[in-house]
Amino acid sequence: MHSLTRTAAICIAAAIVLVAPRPSASIAPQPAVQRAVTPTTAATTTTTTTLVASFPLDARCGKWWSLARQIGFTESMIPTLDRVIYRESRCDPSQHNPKDPNGGSHGLTQVNGFWCLPSRYYPLGYLQTIGVLDSCADLYKPRVSLRATMALINYSRGVGLCAWSQWAWLDPCED
Repeated sequence: MHSLTRTAAICIAAAIVLVAPRPSASIAPQPAVQRAVTPTTAATTTTTTTLVASFPLDARCGKWWSLARQIGFTESMIPTLDRVIYRESRCDPSQHNPKDPNGGSHGLTQVNGFWCLPSRYYPLGYLQTIGVLDSCADLYKPRVSLRATMALINYSRGVGLCAWSQWAWLDPCED
């Protein structure tokens, strides 16, 4: 019986040795230490994440996003703005649609000439009165076009409409 116990103990010990990790294998690479020590990897990941968040792969008019942020568009508004700019002008600030009533539509978001024309309440034109531009021709300047767009969004909200109500093809309450 004693030799059987000894044989069993040897077999168990051999099994433990075979199953247990070898000290040299667990010490050699130390991947956790390497990951913790490499700040370059963390910085690269953070930068990549930031770029993806500020300029998604499906953005069509991303070159205007930075300017839009400067003007006051929030991160939640930017994707909708991107859709509007792409659909209205294909990202080209020189676009003009003369077929729209009231002087056509102009610039990146195709602001209708109505907003530049004199009216009973705004003898100089609404956008002139609030200091966004001097004439409809200014809507071909990207900064002015985006400022006018923001002004129309604020106007819509101020009269109880949804933010994007000036663009009838779009769900105006997407913001």
